Amino acid sequence: MEKTVIIAGLGNPGENYCQTPHNFGFLALDKLAATLEFPPFEMKIDGSLTTEAKIGKILVILVKPQSFMNNSGREIAKILAKKKLGDKKSYPGLWVINDDVDLPFGKIRIAKNRGSAGHKGVQSIIDRLKSKNFVRFRLGVQKPELAEKKIAADKFVLKKFSQNDNALLEKTLERTAKAIIMALNQNLEKAMTEFNS
Repeated sequence: MEKTVIIAGLGNPGENYCQTPHNFGFLALDKLAATLEFPPFEMKIDGSLTTEAKIGKILVILVKPQSFMNNSGREIAKILAKKKLGDKKSYPGLWVINDDVDLPFGKIRIAKNRGSAGHKGVQSIIDRLKSKNFVRFRLGVQKPELAEKKIAADKFVLKKFSQNDNALLEKTLERTAKAIIMALNQNLEKAMTEFNS
């Protein structure tokens, strides 16, 4: 049976959100799709923008839920059910990319089977699946003004990236793509060792 991996990037649809920390998941999927030369994203699975391609022997489906961050789990659960991935306890074929206010901007952490730490998009997935046993690519967005609590996290993640952020933003997107490609071509443990720095 063909192995399938669904990689879901979390974010909010619409131009108002496209260059904000909360859309790191969408941005990372765009970089990955461009790097691996996926076809363009199309709305074709239960209200999500998707694209797919074979990477080696793995069918990789990239998913951008279009239901806004706090309802991300709804579309992801539909796709998992349609593709018959997971056993209602464990979803090793689901990889989720999300922004993380607990990690410094530019840091990447790959994790499995952990809670949402207050991220509402991730919590939506956990609630829908009734499981936290899936893979996460956590992309740090924390900057000094957030760490020092000069701005609330829910407002911070919806502010546009500044021009000063562009170089580190691009580097992080490139590293995220490399981490995912390594996880696909080798294994998650290898990618975790290499990129969880």
